[in-house]
Amino acid sequence: MSIVGAIAPLAPSENQSGARRYIPKFDLPMVEHAIARRLDAILSAHNWNKNSFMRKMRVEGKVINRQKLKDGTWKTKTLPPRRASIRLEREQTLDALTRAMIYRADYDPEAPFLFEVKASVEELARMIGQLHEYEPGYDGENGKYRHGRLACDPVHGALEDMEAADLVVVVREFDKESKTNKAKRIFFKPNLFKGFGLTMEDTRKMLNSARKWQEKEGLIKSAKQKRQAEVLRQSESDRIASLDRPSLRNLLGRLKREFTGANKQTKQVMDAEHRLKEAVEKASKPKDDRSPTEIKLRQIAISQLPPYQIRAAKMKVKDELNLASVPDLGTNKQFDELLLAMLETYT
Repeated sequence: MSIVGAIAPLAPSENQSGARRYIPKFDLPMVEHAIARRLDAILSAHNWNKNSFMRKMRVEGKVINRQKLKDGTWKTKTLPPRRASIRLEREQTLDALTRAMIYRADYDPEAPFLFEVKASVEELARMIGQLHEYEPGYDGENGKYRHGRLACDPVHGALEDMEAADLVVVVREFDKESKTNKAKRIFFKPNLFKGFGLTMEDTRKMLNSARKWQEKEGLIKSAKQKRQAEVLRQSESDRIASLDRPSLRNLLGRLKREFTGANKQTKQVMDAEHRLKEAVEKASKPKDDRSPTEIKLRQIAISQLPPYQIRAAKMKVKDELNLASVPDLGTNKQFDELLLAMLETYT
């Protein structure tokens, strides 16, 4: 058996003690992108045992939908409840795999679906030294796998844990013609960022900064052309999973709206809904029964004239009408009309 990709073997003494032979490790320098750099820095101090989403999944268990069958039902895989603490081997794989996904993620804020990992599972496994290639003919006299077989079971296991914990979306598709599985497609979900201690407001600020940086560098047009070419290439490829299912596209679209703050749960839209609710309540209240004269007088009194001028005008109208006292607005029609006519001469 040979190992494909960079590997980090343990020292002989450690290997003899029963520890794993090849430690998953990501050695590439992180890409020069603000979001990737921040996620990488957070991951360096992240403890998967304290990740609330991962912990909940392990304690409660989860059922993963793997493939939709002809009758509309799903072929599923059940992850049974386990102890909350994660064994060291799985934690090492989660660390290295997540760092590789951060390295290969698409951070274009204008992409149709955000945070897609632009690498297959095998490529990710190769990057962290966990892609194993078995020699041809290793199984059976004539060789069950004539050209050898690639395996990265620890990576698949870690990815399934992340999917079950609602941290990523994994898109699978079975090719009926070749009877093989197409390359999976992986997308980050908001819970991945929340599990790292980032709020959606933090994520939106990072996306806005990325957008401003693109505009400053004049990369909007070239990024759009590159994105269009990539979408065309992916649609013509029969080796990667497609995104044709309406339910899947709706899910990815909803996730983008949550990332960008364009859904009804965001503050801006919630404010708009609140204003609409207030308008409906106001419209449902009894109509104002004040006369046009009284309404006009109150508008002038509130916003257009100083109080002393209004008091003087009221006393003058009172004297002209020989009233015993100054009436309240709306109680004497003649008083209101004369007062309005006098106040309008002041404005």
